[in-house]
Amino acid sequence: MDNSISAFVFKNRRFFSIISLIAVMGLKVYLKGTTSLFLLGTGLIIVAIGIVFRMYCASYLLGRHIVTKVEAEFLCVSGPFAHLRNPLYLGNFIICLGSCIAFNEWYAYLIGFGNFIFLYSFIIPHEEEFLQEKFGDNYLEYKANIKRFIPRITGYKSHTEIFPNYKLGILREISHLIVLVVLFVVLFVCFV
Repeated sequence: MDNSISAFVFKNRRFFSIISLIAVMGLKVYLKGTTSLFLLGTGLIIVAIGIVFRMYCASYLLGRHIVTKVEAEFLCVSGPFAHLRNPLYLGNFIICLGSCIAFNEWYAYLIGFGNFIFLYSFIIPHEEEFLQEKFGDNYLEYKANIKRFIPRITGYKSHTEIFPNYKLGILREISHLIVLVVLFVVLFVCFV
């Protein structure tokens, strides 16, 4: 895979997600869509679970996860990373699912999950290549034992233990929370 394209997608991943969100919102307005209070509430609960999970995961990266290029000071194999390689992206999947439920439109699923698949088909191999180059055999052993998205019940055992910094995890995820609160307020005001 072309590294320059992967680096571009990684750097601009938020832009791609915002464009997808604007597209869904624009279609909803254009097609005069509505949603029920029940689906909005259900979606909000699922999104909240995704955000809390992301905060938990981010606390193990010590606030070093929102960057514009792939970098890592350490190989995190503790906490949720001991059970799956991409727990932050699982959190994003949960947020995407909750948002689609709240939108209550077929095209929200198509655009939301299409964006998810597009982004992570570039981002994950790009990150894995970097981690393999930087951490060598340690990463290869971890990768051989832990799946990308299917959690392993028994955690990966490592000689190094990372202790979470919950404050940094929460602070680095506040922007996600703010964006999603605004989104749900707009959905409630315009479409319920």
